[in-house]
This record gives sequence, C-alpha cells and structure tokens, in this order.
Amino acid sequence: MDPIETFNNLPPEQQQEIIKQGLKAVDKLSKGLGKLFGYFFDDKYMKKMADAEAYKEKVLADAKAYEINTIGEAIRNNKDLPIKLSSIDNTLSVDITNTEQLIQRSNLRLQYQQAKKQQNIESVIGKTVLELGDKTVDTTEEIDEDWFIRYFKIVEDISDEDMQNLWARILAGEILRPKTNSLRLLDFLKNTSKDDFNVLLKILPFISEKYIIRDLRILQKYGISYELILRLDEWGVLNSDGLTNITTKLDVNSKTEIFQTKNLILIAKNNFRQTKEMRIPVFSVTEIGLGLLNLAETSLNLDFFRDAITAFSKDNKNITFSLHLIKSRNDDSITDELNPIFEITN
Repeated sequence: MDPIETFNNLPPEQQQEIIKQGLKAVDKLSKGLGKLFGYFFDDKYMKKMADAEAYKEKVLADAKAYEINTIGEAIRNNKDLPIKLSSIDNTLSVDITNTEQLIQRSNLRLQYQQAKKQQNIESVIGKTVLELGDKTVDTTEEIDEDWFIRYFKIVEDISDEDMQNLWARILAGEILRPKTNSLRLLDFLKNTSKDDFNVLLKILPFISEKYIIRDLRILQKYGISYELILRLDEWGVLNSDGLTNITTKLDVNSKTEIFQTKNLILIAKNNFRQTKEMRIPVFSVTEIGLGLLNLAETSLNLDFFRDAITAFSKDNKNITFSLHLIKSRNDDSITDELNPIFEITN
C-alpha cells in the first residue's frame, strides 16, 4: 500500500504522533543546518514534511530546474569562445590571451560548480527528511558541529542518486542517534566508489556481531572468494590473518551466548560430563565494517549460518548449538524465542 494512503487510514491520534516524531527529527536537522548554512526550516516548510512524497518531488524538480538554468546560462555566455588555429600543428585551442574573457569564463565555471554542489546538498537533505519519517529522535544530544561540516563537505560532491540515498541514511542515523557514524567511516566512504560499495554489500549478510565465520569452502559457496576477503582486508573492513578464534569454556550442562546479530542469537550448551573448551574460527570485522553493517539495507543469509554452524559443530563434539530469533530488546537484556530456528549436536 502507498505510504501516504497508509498514513491517511490511521486513527487521528496515531497520525498526530507520527507527525510529532517526524517534526522533532526535522527540527533537529534544521538546527544543524542553521549553524552551518544560516537558514532554518520555517513552520510552513516543516508542516509540509507530512507529505513526504510531495516534498521529494519538489526538491528534485527545483534542483533539476536550477541545474538546467545554470548550464543554459553557461552555454549562452560561452557560445563565442575565442577559438584559434595553430599554424604549427593545425590544432584548435581556446585563446587565453584576453584576460577579461578568461576571468569571465572562470567565474561561470565556478558558478556552475557551486550550483551543482548546492543541488547535491539539497537533494541529500530532501532524502534525509524522507529517511527520518516518523522515527523516534534523541533530542538530548546535538550533532557534533565538526561532524556536520565534514559530512556536507563530502556530500556536496555526491551526484549519484544511489550514493545520495546512502549519505541520507548516514545523516538520518546521526540525527536519530548522534555518534552513530564516526568521522573515520565518513572518510572511508568518501573515497569509496559506487562499484566498490556494491562489492562491500556482498559481505554484509555474513557478518555476525564483530565476526565472519571463517570457513573458506562455505564462503566460496555463497560467492565470497578468498580474493575478496583479502581485498576487504586491504580496505580496512576486516582482518584476514586467519589467526582469530572465538574461544570459551563451558561448564557441565551450562550454556552461553556465542554471538548475536540484529535479529539472531547463537547459544552453545555443553552436554558433556566435564568442562569443555569451544573454538570457532572467524575473521574479525573492524569498526568500519560494523559501521557499514548499520547502514546497509540487507538481511542476514540464514542458509550460510546453518551451513557454517553445521561445519564448526563437527569440531566441537557434545555441544549443542541453537540459533534463535531475537523477540525483543530492553536496554542490555534480550528476550529470544524459546524454540530455535536451527539446532545441531555432534
């Protein structure tokens, strides 16, 4: 169903709550923009955020019209470029001996560059408003001003729409929960092309907490080659040294959490008559890798986890491994489903 139609079908009190939460988030964004650029969203502007699709269309249409107008002006003012023919090698070039014309062309180029930067910024701001939606915002802490400055210095050069969507998610995440995305992550993504980011997306469905289970045969089955692992190590996303293991001692009949993801938790239980040491080989994931995981709109590959757990359970005899869906979270406590979605004992 269309989001606006869904909104219109909600009870009035629920509609008011959604608008209230959305305006809180937009107000926080507005204050941050006011510090940097000197303009704020007025009340009329903020009320229009309830109709997100209409706002999106307006922002993109205005930005495109501005770009077309700027390009058109540049073409009109440069239609009589002073072209000269070299008598030496018969090549064409622009005559730069006329200083006044050279300055005029430089100014037009700078105007176009600045217009394009502004278009990019406003497009990302519009996408950020849509991303915020009715999410609950942390109003107790403002976004760090240095972070804001670094962010928009990067965003002004992002023209690709898919990458703008990514940067909008980054800003929305920072508004909702400050210090979610580090400056190191911003700098990493600044130097990451769209193609490289698509490569990064391949690994995200296999990350559990701070690790990727290290079984090259199974990873290869799911399209993750060792060459890709080495490439991600070179980029600083994970550590490929092959020396890292999750190890823990399990008392008799005891059980413990091995790792968790956004919606899964792995439990190990010792069925042996004495204490056992459990060992699982893993690649460790860096801060940058975890930051990417928070940004990605991707779900875990359950088939991979079933295969990987089956594989390492063979080296951990008399231990039951059970994979559970996380039902709810409350601060540091987690309530998981009683019945596991996968269980194995060797």
